[in-house]
Amino acid sequence: MNRLFKTVVLGIFLFWGTAFQWAGAQTLEEATNTYNQGVALASTDLPGAIAALQQAADIARKLGDEGTEILNLSQQQMPALQYNYATSLYKEKKMDEAITNFELAYEYADNVGDEGIKAKTADLIPKLYRAKGNGEYKAEQYDAALESFAKALKYDPSYAGAYLSEGLVYNKQNNTPLMKVAMDSAIVTGKRTNDDKTVEQAVKFMSDHLMVEANNAFKKNDFNKAITLLDEATAYDENNPELYYLYALSYNKLSKWDEAILSAEKGLNAEEKTAAKQARFYFEMGNAQAGKGATDEACASFRKAAVGPLAESANYQIKTVLKCS
Repeated sequence: MNRLFKTVVLGIFLFWGTAFQWAGAQTLEEATNTYNQGVALASTDLPGAIAALQQAADIARKLGDEGTEILNLSQQQMPALQYNYATSLYKEKKMDEAITNFELAYEYADNVGDEGIKAKTADLIPKLYRAKGNGEYKAEQYDAALESFAKALKYDPSYAGAYLSEGLVYNKQNNTPLMKVAMDSAIVTGKRTNDDKTVEQAVKFMSDHLMVEANNAFKKNDFNKAITLLDEATAYDENNPELYYLYALSYNKLSKWDEAILSAEKGLNAEEKTAAKQARFYFEMGNAQAGKGATDEACASFRKAAVGPLAESANYQIKTVLKCS
């Protein structure tokens, strides 16, 4: 234990007096003995020590001024004992019991102004609630998980990780509006608290999610919707080459040649600088340039696209369709 416990020795003086005075002395003696019992148990029986100190405090409280010293001593020991007991429960993987007892430790620390225990529990409790919620998420207990994440955020409204986990649950529930709110909160609070990992995860999730939705719209020939979704996705991640490739495809389908060329150029800047990786962007650029009637530019683009899987299609455009010189 990191605390110095004080054992109280009470001198009992017997006076020839009233029965009331005798009863009062006995009650103070009982409070003192119960406190000392709690101190003695602190190294071997944490629950027993806590119970004894609680009892001592209750007795002392009823004595008024006479019990002030015992009351204060009992209350001062409670935060550390309760914290240590909660820690032991956590090590035994008794998550619910551990959280309950850490919350008690926080309450006791707050009552007596123990800023050290209060700070440690305030930092730990939200993380435990998130861990609990993540377990419930994996077990597909989505409502319970949301309740746990809400409790985490009640303790720490700037906990970006809890917002991220909340967003994942809403995604499973197909609740897109609340998912977006949660993920945006994860990004905002993560940036404010320098939680770069959470920001990166939330940004990637939203970008990927919107990319999938845009791709689904593209497959249904709803190219305008695909572009709208891509606009949302690039607000999260403007360096994703996959987004610009789908942009170029969609704009070409809508015969918006200039927009397709611009999207392909952005894709080339975002993509790895290898011929194989960049070929698909040159292919879509060639299609757009051909659509505009810019044959020479299209031929140049298709030649750069004639790499790997696109080689046959690009050469067909060069030799048969455009008859490039």
